[in-house]
Amino acid sequence: MSRHNTTTRSRRRRPVALFLLASASAAATTSIIFSCLLSFETSLISKSPMVAVQDMTTILSALHDEDISLRRRNNNGNRDNVVQPHEKYYYDHPPARNRQLQLSMTDEVEVTNNIIENYSNNNNQQQINNAIINGQQSTSSPGVILNMLRRARDKVDEKDVPFLLQVPYTNSDVIYKIMTECYGLVGREYWDLKELQRDQKADVVDQFYVSSHDRPKEMFHHFGARFHFLSTPHYQEGASLLTLKHKGRIILMLRHPAYIAESMYLSRPNSKKGDLKGLIQYVNGTDYYDNWMTRMLANVPSKERVTEEHFKYARMILENKFIIGMTSDMTETVKKRITLHFGWKELPSRQGCELEYIKKGTMELPTSALEEGGREWRFIAKKNLFDSKLMARGMAVFGMQKMRIPVHPYTVRDDRKTVSEAFSHLRNVQDEMDSSDIPFFWHIPKASGTTVKEVMSKCYNLIRTEMVEPPSSLDLFTDKKVLNVDLTTPDAIVVAKGYNVADSGLADVFISQLAVEGSTVFTSYHMGRAFTIMRHPVILAASLFYYRRIATWEPTYRPDFNDVTLHEYIEMPGYYDNWMVRMLTNAKLGGLNEGHLEIAKAVIKEKFIVGISDHMDETFRQLETYFGWKEKEAGCVKSFLSASFNKNKYQLPERGGEVWNSIADKNKFDMQLYYFALELFGEQGKKLRRTQVG
Repeated sequence: MSRHNTTTRSRRRRPVALFLLASASAAATTSIIFSCLLSFETSLISKSPMVAVQDMTTILSALHDEDISLRRRNNNGNRDNVVQPHEKYYYDHPPARNRQLQLSMTDEVEVTNNIIENYSNNNNQQQINNAIINGQQSTSSPGVILNMLRRARDKVDEKDVPFLLQVPYTNSDVIYKIMTECYGLVGREYWDLKELQRDQKADVVDQFYVSSHDRPKEMFHHFGARFHFLSTPHYQEGASLLTLKHKGRIILMLRHPAYIAESMYLSRPNSKKGDLKGLIQYVNGTDYYDNWMTRMLANVPSKERVTEEHFKYARMILENKFIIGMTSDMTETVKKRITLHFGWKELPSRQGCELEYIKKGTMELPTSALEEGGREWRFIAKKNLFDSKLMARGMAVFGMQKMRIPVHPYTVRDDRKTVSEAFSHLRNVQDEMDSSDIPFFWHIPKASGTTVKEVMSKCYNLIRTEMVEPPSSLDLFTDKKVLNVDLTTPDAIVVAKGYNVADSGLADVFISQLAVEGSTVFTSYHMGRAFTIMRHPVILAASLFYYRRIATWEPTYRPDFNDVTLHEYIEMPGYYDNWMVRMLTNAKLGGLNEGHLEIAKAVIKEKFIVGISDHMDETFRQLETYFGWKEKEAGCVKSFLSASFNKNKYQLPERGGEVWNSIADKNKFDMQLYYFALELFGEQGKKLRRTQVG
């Protein structure tokens, strides 16, 4: 029976194949593993190698967002009949209830192309619906299964069903426990193929799926067969449960196949930890199931050799469809991928639950005797060549999703609430000046920040916040004009708020790189008045890159950057793009959209006096007018502007060249914000000059 409630479900699980996660119990014996493998193999599509490659090629092309239909039309624009050199065949998967599959190979490939092509372009969804409803395509066909899965980059919809793909020895079970125990979700698990086939016919998803954010207390007393997410090791069969109304979003945990193989070997009777010779014999044996992930995604039977075409198909699915997690970085996976994308939070009564399970799961994985890059490690990696390549690609996708994964609307809502509450501690630019107001400098790295700090202390005689001697405190260094308060991290800001630092009257200017968190130190008695200095995002990115190469005194020092070019750095997975917009909207991770940009523009216009690093003379004139600052010695500001602070000689990319355009494209929202700030800089200057004259 399917287990619907985590409080009563059995804790024993059977791993299904090479990539399945180890059960919490020690019952993962070889006989169970390979009996499950046999079940998996019998569920695969039965077709000749030529048919498999043809099917993959057409779908692969569609995943590249190519217009397949263009290649199937003649000069008059009419669609040509494409003759495939294959006999008629049928999929082994039974068609859905009341739907018949009566297609030739030519027809089926044609329908599959149309379905995925339409799906990739997000248009004409009704044509896809009709292809299924009218019996032109089986819900178990690869093309339709792909259509039933959302792309990782698609906007999150509450109708979508979270789908945890259980993969062996990757801590997938830890993710399951976090979802059920920490977030209070109810999962529907499937380990038996017969249960999957039965529930596919019963349309359980349309009948019993409940949004993971729909959890009123009264439902839990009579939850019945309802569930919040699916969990199974059977990719194709699990996806066949999904419908046009409720499509799936797959979570996939990845671990290097060499370590997976080692864990599988240790689950066998009489195996010994550290027995690398026995491990190699096991991997080299006839009963070892290689390249499991590639086989699963590309529907490659165990007796068929995995090819480069299979890998390309599997890679395209991996890149397009999966929310990737890494066993080696569980905290990043949970905190900065899963919760961000699905909008889940720990239950009030289970605070700290995520880290508890992450720590426990990490400790339960056996320490590997393999040396990464060593002879045995390389042997196993070569045996699983295509899965090793998938792992490498998965790591890159994992990095890219950090900044691009769509953020759940509930997460966005919470971020906007946080931003609104934080900036309520700041005066509007147009508000009347009050003697209790405190200037707040939002410091954008490598945008003349050091110059501004030196000028404020030495030319305007202002005491600024900066921790020069840890720990953070209210100690005053009068010779440096510095209050020893740390405002560099969210935790440090919480400590500073505990000091009531704004109401203490010890600092004249507060400085932080965290626009949102930094604003919260101010109180209703001492409101903040914000200003910042902006710099062209392309020049900013280049400056920061070359600076981090040499800045041994900085915590952000990266000597490894000396081995890469600026262009390579920008193209790295996980490159932190659009820093300014992210800081202003609290969207520090995940994808951005025009809504974030509009919020950032509104905040800058309403709350900040803007300076431009290329126009520092005019910037300081405007700051002096707005805040009433005066030089203690004439010419002081000018002398500091001609000095060099943290200046590093480097060659900027050619304006309009490939590297320049690549950086600008990566930071497109910051580019738009910067040009908006340029206009605002001019407008604010005119108003301040009129005020000064008046």
